[in-house]
Amino acid sequence: MRVVVVEDHQDLREVFIDRLLSEGFDVVGASCAEELDEQLAAAATHLIVLDINLPGESGFNIAQRLRAGHPSINIIMVSARTEEQDSIHGYESGADFYLTKPVSPAELSAAVKAVRRRVGAQADAETSLVLSPSGLKLTNGGKDAYLSISDTALLKGLAMAPHLRLPYWRLFEITGRVADETAKSQLEIQVFRLRKKMEAIGVPDTFIRSIRGMGYQLTLQIRIEN
Repeated sequence: MRVVVVEDHQDLREVFIDRLLSEGFDVVGASCAEELDEQLAAAATHLIVLDINLPGESGFNIAQRLRAGHPSINIIMVSARTEEQDSIHGYESGADFYLTKPVSPAELSAAVKAVRRRVGAQADAETSLVLSPSGLKLTNGGKDAYLSISDTALLKGLAMAPHLRLPYWRLFEITGRVADETAKSQLEIQVFRLRKKMEAIGVPDTFIRSIRGMGYQLTLQIRIEN
């Protein structure tokens, strides 16, 4: 599991990183939002350990932005703010855990391990979704949803994309559409119908998420069967 520790205090950041490295995690550091964005672009990331008081963009704003663009990412907020409204603000901004400073390396490690257990459980559940391009079907726990060629291409494209996300123009290409005034509405209708097919086999209709002004993103992993 890849972790990015976002903390502008260098000594504290290094202490956290050293502890998590010793626990076997893949860990890198960042001191601000710009460095975090660089790390997110460099490799798939499962967890952000996020300080609130950072130079430039605050941890609250970063969490809100991450939740919009990376809905499956996990966030542990670390803050010196101990008031109840601060922790509420943290959770409302998208935190999975809100830890108040001083945070010991052992406490942070325990929280990260709790996230790892959750990620592992989600991964086990998500592998039940299997796409068969040759059979034009998606299987969930033994239940099959039969798909059109266009539906299959759409799901395969999203499943293979970085962060499970594609922009409209790429989705138009994959589904054989010309990027004109009707293409977006046609795609929206296709996604709506696809969600209904998925609901019939027990997949939540939120498994394809609309990203406003950008495109679509899967919220569940899909294994592609050869």
